[in-house]
Amino acid sequence: MTKILEIKNLNISFKIEDELFRAVHNVNLSLEKGKVLGIVGESGCGKSVTAMSILRLLASNAVIESGEIIFNDKNLLNLSIKEMQQVRGSKIALIPQDPLTSLNPLYTIGDQLMETIKFHRGVSAKQAREIAIKALHDVKIPEVERRIDEYPHQFSGGMSQRVLIAMALCCNPEIIIADEPTTALDVTVQAQILDLIKELQKQRHTSLVFITHDLGVVAEFCDYVAVMYAGRIIEYADTRELFNNPLHPYTKGLFESLPAPGKEELKVIKGQPPSITESIPGCTFHPRCSYRMEVCDKDAPELVYKDGHMVSCYLY
Repeated sequence: MTKILEIKNLNISFKIEDELFRAVHNVNLSLEKGKVLGIVGESGCGKSVTAMSILRLLASNAVIESGEIIFNDKNLLNLSIKEMQQVRGSKIALIPQDPLTSLNPLYTIGDQLMETIKFHRGVSAKQAREIAIKALHDVKIPEVERRIDEYPHQFSGGMSQRVLIAMALCCNPEIIIADEPTTALDVTVQAQILDLIKELQKQRHTSLVFITHDLGVVAEFCDYVAVMYAGRIIEYADTRELFNNPLHPYTKGLFESLPAPGKEELKVIKGQPPSITESIPGCTFHPRCSYRMEVCDKDAPELVYKDGHMVSCYLY
């Protein structure tokens, strides 16, 4: 398969009170054309920071210390601000996690869609409106011709998220980054939004980076999965392989904590993931790991190929 995106040796830190703290450690990932890559892990593990670095939408105190992000044979980290603006929305689009804060309350839904379309596609206002109406139809918003002139506060959370999906798709991007797009929605609406994203992704053969902490979503949605912990990729495999044969103790712990029919007791991973300001020598998971060995306290293990996928653990 053709690789459309490659992240190579990415290291990102945040400057806090004149000191740099590493948030993403030597991340390597690739995305194949038309496939879905899931990045899963607890809150604060670095998955959203990794994804936002692709669009160069990191906080002002973030520092990309090293690495490459290759899209269509170009390193996005070397592009100028103006060149990057041409990529965002047009070539690589974002579906953010909170629709209520992602839409401007002062402008109609149509105005916000049309602004994106006119900027990236260079069409007239009339053509932009036609494209916007079709995009809203595609995400199954009823009475589009009327609702396109309404404001965000007139839409429910689920309908607002559909608008954001339409906004991401209206310029036919090659890659979409979905950053926990159902977090702010209730369970019934979550299922509808996930089905919609999956349907549109298959129809358009768009490549997708899907950020989540929900392994159930990963199981039905993703082709490949990267498991992150404390800013590192600790396991990487195709979805079926990962679910049938999790290797890393952290990944096993995640699966053991899931509810299942007939399961009387849920196991938990003891302790808490480290904060960005904590410096833990060796494997960052070793303070919580029941398989801990002496070597785990000294040096961080590298990713190695084992049983069909990559894993970072001294057990292998």
